[in-house]
Amino acid sequence: MDINAKVFAAFQAENKEQLEAIRLIVRKGVDAGDGDFNEALRLAHTMKAGARVCGLDGIQELAHRLETLFAHIRDRKVELVGAATTVVNSALDVIEDSMVSVGAGNRPADPGQALIAIDRILNGRTSDPPKKGLRDGARQRVLAAFQSEQQEHLAGIRAILAKGTQGDGNLSELDLDEVFRLAHTLKGGARISGLQTIETLSHLAESVFARIKSGNLRLDPGVMEAITQAVNAIEDWMASLAANQTPAEPVKALDALGRLLGLEVDAGAAQTASPEVAPGAVPSVAVAPQFDTVRLNAEHLDRLLRSSGQLVTESLRQDQVSRALADLSANIDEIDREWESVREVSAAHLHRLSATPEFTRVLHYLEFVERQARIISKQARQLRALQQRSSRSVRVLGQELQENVRKARMIPAESVFGGFRKMVRDMARDENKKIEFTASGLDVQADRMVLQALKDPVMHMLRNSISHGMETADERKRSGKAELGSVTLQMEAVGNRLTILVDDDGRGLDLPRIAEVAVRRGMLSQADANARSPEELSSLIFQPGFSTAKAITDLSGRGMGLSVVYEAVSRLQGDVRAARKSGPGSCMTISVPLSISTHRLLLVSDEGQTFAIPSSGIQRLIRVKLTDVETVEGKPIIVWEGQSTPLVSLSQLLGIGGESDFTVEGKTLSIMILKSGNRRLAVAVDAFVAEREAIIKNLDGPVSGINILAGGIVLEDGSVSLVLNVGELIDSFKPIHASPTSRASGAKAEKKTPTVLVVDDSFTARTLEKSILEVHGYNVVVAIDGLEGLSKLRSEEIDLVISDVQMPRMDGLALLQEMKRDERFARLPVILVTSMNQIDDQERGLALGADAYLVKQRFDHQTLLETIKQLL
Repeated sequence: MDINAKVFAAFQAENKEQLEAIRLIVRKGVDAGDGDFNEALRLAHTMKAGARVCGLDGIQELAHRLETLFAHIRDRKVELVGAATTVVNSALDVIEDSMVSVGAGNRPADPGQALIAIDRILNGRTSDPPKKGLRDGARQRVLAAFQSEQQEHLAGIRAILAKGTQGDGNLSELDLDEVFRLAHTLKGGARISGLQTIETLSHLAESVFARIKSGNLRLDPGVMEAITQAVNAIEDWMASLAANQTPAEPVKALDALGRLLGLEVDAGAAQTASPEVAPGAVPSVAVAPQFDTVRLNAEHLDRLLRSSGQLVTESLRQDQVSRALADLSANIDEIDREWESVREVSAAHLHRLSATPEFTRVLHYLEFVERQARIISKQARQLRALQQRSSRSVRVLGQELQENVRKARMIPAESVFGGFRKMVRDMARDENKKIEFTASGLDVQADRMVLQALKDPVMHMLRNSISHGMETADERKRSGKAELGSVTLQMEAVGNRLTILVDDDGRGLDLPRIAEVAVRRGMLSQADANARSPEELSSLIFQPGFSTAKAITDLSGRGMGLSVVYEAVSRLQGDVRAARKSGPGSCMTISVPLSISTHRLLLVSDEGQTFAIPSSGIQRLIRVKLTDVETVEGKPIIVWEGQSTPLVSLSQLLGIGGESDFTVEGKTLSIMILKSGNRRLAVAVDAFVAEREAIIKNLDGPVSGINILAGGIVLEDGSVSLVLNVGELIDSFKPIHASPTSRASGAKAEKKTPTVLVVDDSFTARTLEKSILEVHGYNVVVAIDGLEGLSKLRSEEIDLVISDVQMPRMDGLALLQEMKRDERFARLPVILVTSMNQIDDQERGLALGADAYLVKQRFDHQTLLETIKQLL
């Protein structure tokens, strides 16, 4: 793939994220704040820069107009409602359509109408479009929107009600206004969606809050219980609709609210929805309305995933064929060159021999060989070119198939964990405990197999919180807590990781009890137990069979403990830990990959073998001089980011190397900083080989029971590389007396290749600059903003910095200022590259000490390279 193709692919991926992020902000409408609009403005600005780099003038102009529009919205010149929202969404659709067209090799969509519409908004010449009746597609979209909206409204009502359980039980006037507004908005959304039962419940709750506001009703425990029943009923009703099931009649909730208001509510009439949205006939609101759906056997999808992985592996194997063809072509060319040399030297002799009849046949044969050699040489070159094109096509198609299968496996967490709300309420009732359960982030999309594998572990953690952690209402009252306890399930996708948090405000972990059980079971000596930190003691609860329960119940205490959680998470290449809390209660955190369809792996070699390490477990890759390795009590360590980190070789961890030392090439160590929870370990290897996206396959036979092995992947040459479990690697570490030695300490030092740090929040710009620099022989390190750039400067040996100016968190000027304050970086050459062409910005950058200032609008590859060459 050439540089232009790489840059467009990078912009394509970045553009999808930018469009989605802007759409999320637009959905907030009037609820969005200045921070949201600043973020939307930055996203549009970055999109404009990426489009300019790719030469997509229409998208560049649209992004520029959107940037201006978001500035007007932020400055209160335009309100993000009605027509403005429609215009923004239409512009985003045109950009999305253009990217699809360009990717398919077609002309981009015409941005003319979208540009005119934005200009009309900017000039104040617009009005809201007239409302029309909802068609089926629109109704589906409304239902999907309400599904998301009602979760936020219910969470808001619960949060305000929780305040009422504290102190004197009274809510402030602002809280009452807000909870009334939430119920009113919920009623309006239900009416638009045609959900009459929810509309009735919301209307009654709104009436109750109105009476509380007027002083005609007091927010006592009875009122609180009635409102809670209504909130739970609405939540259960929507969960049933999402599962395409007929919801149960909320008789108790309707009766409870009716009694408070002195009304008789007909539950049957309330449940009867409008003819357009009848119970049991409502399509699942969790399904996107604009796509047709089919049922697919999950096993078939898994097989398709495995096949796509094998296709990608086979495409990589074609690289060997390509190299073999290249060698063959080179050998034929060498024969041709050698014959040319022989013929030049022997031309006179061959001419004389041509007159001799007995040598005529020999000469004809030599001419035949010469012609055939040239034909074979030409055929070899053509075959090599054909094979390279086919190999690239197969690789791209295999990767595209793998990505499509991965997306097909992604489902919202709500589909697996949505029923946990009712489950927690039922468990709390069985335990005679008052618990407010909050679930957030259930709209996160993750691999179906990941979510299914986590369902039982998360359920076990919730059971643990309710049974072990939460006190009864009387116990909480005696300890000065609110009678209503809190249990939270929170999900968040960060990068390619899914984080699940289970938090409660109960008793918290009984560390003395944990230490007592550990000593009794022989896991720790009393001295070790006394010396362990709270984090180290907390980690013991995930050991097999560890349980502090004093009695066995149906809910918990079956002797299994939380080891089932640890084992399930480990199989997913994740980690689980008990996090520290500033307040009462406990907090468990799970971190796993969002998808198990493919894993990003680092291939390393050690002792002649190739191993694969999941990149999620690697905090940093560094090279350390042998002279920088220190010893503490005879044990090797390195100081990284100001902390002493134990150092060990991978071969020692695996038991395949020497017992007393580890050996490296040259004068530097290649080191992985591995992390699992709060634990870190520096692991030295012989070499970093490559990065791979691969499917991890299960190992069969005796090795399947070795915890340190997570599986295997097939390499291009057909061999199998073992995938190592980072958490188990760190657990297996036992400090040993060792010292690094050099295999070639006397070798002549090679000329150092300059390393350039590229700092830019645009993925497209980073890819372009990285590609240019690597093609011309530079090592390249990238960072997404100034803060990460500073971190890279402190951990890498950098020779020159190229930085964008406008970036989130820390911009390029602030980065330059921080560099000049630090003696280690003050003399490093800095090139500022930005789309801003203002003279004062350039003067400020140069005044701060920038060595050069390049404007993206006049960005020229050769100018950048010449500038770097002059500075280095």
